[in-house]
Amino acid sequence: MRSWRISTPDPAVSQQIALELKIYPLLAQILLNRGIQTSTEARTFLAPSLADLHSPLLLKDMDLAVARLRLALHHQEKILLYGDYDVDGITGVALLWFLLQELGGKAMTYFPDRVREGYGMQEGAIRRAKEEGVGLIVAVDQGINAHREEELARELGMEMIICDHHVAGEKVPAAWAVLNPLRSDCSYPFKSLAAVGVAFKVCQALAEEMGLSGYMDQHLDLVALGTIADVVPLRGENRILVRHGLKQLGKSEKSGIRALLEATGLSGSELTAGQVAFILSPRLNAAGRVQEADLAFRLLCTTSSSEAARLARLLDQLNQERQAMEKAAIEEVTGIAGVAGKLPKAICLCSERWHVGVIGIVASRLVDAYHRPVAIIALRGDKGRGSARSIPGFPINQVLERCAPLLEGFGGHPLAAGFTILRDKVPAFSERFQAEAETLLSEEDFIPKLGIDGEVSLGDLSLRLITEMKMLEPYGLGNPEPVLAARGLQVMQYPRKVGNDHLKMRVRGQGKVMETIGFGMGRLLEELQGFSGRIDLAFCPTINSYRGTQDVQLRIKDLTFQPG
Repeated sequence: MRSWRISTPDPAVSQQIALELKIYPLLAQILLNRGIQTSTEARTFLAPSLADLHSPLLLKDMDLAVARLRLALHHQEKILLYGDYDVDGITGVALLWFLLQELGGKAMTYFPDRVREGYGMQEGAIRRAKEEGVGLIVAVDQGINAHREEELARELGMEMIICDHHVAGEKVPAAWAVLNPLRSDCSYPFKSLAAVGVAFKVCQALAEEMGLSGYMDQHLDLVALGTIADVVPLRGENRILVRHGLKQLGKSEKSGIRALLEATGLSGSELTAGQVAFILSPRLNAAGRVQEADLAFRLLCTTSSSEAARLARLLDQLNQERQAMEKAAIEEVTGIAGVAGKLPKAICLCSERWHVGVIGIVASRLVDAYHRPVAIIALRGDKGRGSARSIPGFPINQVLERCAPLLEGFGGHPLAAGFTILRDKVPAFSERFQAEAETLLSEEDFIPKLGIDGEVSLGDLSLRLITEMKMLEPYGLGNPEPVLAARGLQVMQYPRKVGNDHLKMRVRGQGKVMETIGFGMGRLLEELQGFSGRIDLAFCPTINSYRGTQDVQLRIKDLTFQPG
């Protein structure tokens, strides 16, 4: 059961926007709920244009980065693209790789091993780069706190460009160029770019400088993949990039992307952000979680159809391995976490049995189950690798900052972060983690909140309205899928389970009957059987296509039983 928070925007403003844009008042109301206050803002949101992107030259140090890359190209220097092992880092490196290849550059790549090396730049890799004759290192999705590693690179005679989006400290590394919209001295108007977005900006600026204006548009498929996978807000520039990138993704000319779509059964379909997040991204991420991130990079960049098909099959197999490891760890962790009668305000667990490649997913599942901060630590030898996930009111990056004396390293965002720790410091960290939760969180914070965009009657829900609501896509952080509520509904058809623990039933309200589906909500079947009263339903309205016909279907988010 969740606490419903029903938005009540000014009806006069929503009516005015609806009249000016000739859209449904409900759609205008949802836009107001997203913080869009004027018809001009609404028009831009509903029809985002690439022309609305900010100039990449507004990013601090962009002129320095472009000048240094041009110099490297002119002198045929070896350029090392040093990326993180997740989809954001891999796609950012792939963008730079395609452009440098087009410009005749000598680029090589490096992705750290998640198990052996962990997150962040590694001194050993930098020394090997020097041995291989590298003159310039471009760090993607990391580097903003790599002071020692950047200093080592300079001592060895190499220069570095950093393309990152993680929170920057008071002082950034003394690299040749540090591109990060979150720098305190960077006035770039949009602060929420993923790392692939920062890399895209670099490529835009360099391509323009080299006479290839518009060249990067064909690579928006990669930008969409990385941006969605990194769960950054799908507002502003991210919305523009993802909206156009999804279109490019569906018709991509890249052999690897075509093979990936074929392997997942998505070829020829109109892709959504959800499909990228839950079908494509896990397969690309599986490479770095279970084996090596270079496999995903090779898939995205190969020009061989046969090689692409082979790599797509391999990533699918690795994803199945990841799922099996994840399932085993979740069952074990859930068992441990649920042993105590009353859960602590924050959960911190460690084990040698958990694979470091899945602990982030495991932490996320525990947050979903218990709605409280979670830190999961995979121990190996005298060290541990941790993933932390959080809830509103407990900014995990700030909490780790206060725990810094106990940690070897850390980084992340308010809701997700990673860290390394010595085994003997784990008990003290767990104690401090719990203490921070006791200070910051109240019992109210542990009740999941469900935002409701408005109350409707079933008679309001036409196919035309639901089709118009698709203009709000892509959905994600900062632009969630609209949730509506209808009250006093009668359960018409005997409720039943379908598929894998899904709940299906029909409801009647205001003289109209509609089909509903509640994924993973089979647990409610017993309460609904024989129930003759009324229910209040929170749902996402969708269009269900079956045998050539289309009907409105309500995807249940929550339901409550009316008293009496």
